[in-house]
Amino acid sequence: MKRWTPTVLFAALALALTSCAGAPALSQQDAEALETLAQVAGPTSNVDPAAITSTECWLPSDHLIDDESVSDTTWRVLCRAHYTDSSGERYQDATCVGDFDAQPMLDHCYRWAYYSGMPSFEDFPGVTAP
Repeated sequence: MKRWTPTVLFAALALALTSCAGAPALSQQDAEALETLAQVAGPTSNVDPAAITSTECWLPSDHLIDDESVSDTTWRVLCRAHYTDSSGERYQDATCVGDFDAQPMLDHCYRWAYYSGMPSFEDFPGVTAP
């Protein structure tokens, strides 16, 4: 058993380093957007703010809207507000449209329900919003 200890430790260290390397480096814009999304996504999609345990969202800079009718700094993301209620752990997805250059960046999101052919939260990696 002692022979395997260094191998197991090496494998665990390699896995930990690989996991950290996969996390995206956040720009200042994304960090500010995620902070705003954490405050807005759950409560404006009818989740009790006191029940929210965490919020994760797609990275806004990876989801800029390509449409000449809106600013080139406008983005659309899906967020998932995790919360606990009397039935246990749950989540509510929300679609949020914001603009890096707007003040405020965004002020509300909408409850999201998956429809056939539409993106779902799992289609892109989620980033934990602080």
